[in-house]
Amino acid sequence: MAEPTLRRGSSDPAVQDLPEALRVLGYHPGPIDGVFGATTEAPVKVFQQAKGISVDGVVGKIAWINIDEGDQSEPVKSDSIGLPVRRAQRRMSLVGYAVGGIDGRYGDATKGAVMRLQQQRGRAADGVFGPQTWQSSTHWRTKGPVN
Repeated sequence: MAEPTLRRGSSDPAVQDLPEALRVLGYHPGPIDGVFGATTEAPVKVFQQAKGISVDGVVGKIAWINIDEGDQSEPVKSDSIGLPVRRAQRRMSLVGYAVGGIDGRYGDATKGAVMRLQQQRGRAADGVFGPQTWQSSTHWRTKGPVN
């Protein structure tokens, strides 16, 4: 499942994750109300400018990649939900592991992909996507996917 393109007026469920992500990255999008309005668009544009990507206020593929990779501080594990899970799923998908979609739900497919990565990197396969797994997935990104 691909991440949705969000713009002013969007009310996709991912609009709930966007302000949280911007806040974690140091931008201030205003209240989380489920609608992509002017208070969300303005910090999106500031974020885009800071990252050197097209400043159009639209959160598409490139903006999502930058958002998802901007913060890896929170480990995720079975039954986790939300933005940290999306980030882990996005990273795993980028390096070629099937996670069952980027949906913010840490289910069996995501856990299995994380454990495969951990095993292939010689790490304890506990299924927790923490700092060492982030580092391992960065390594594989430069070396290519391994399934």
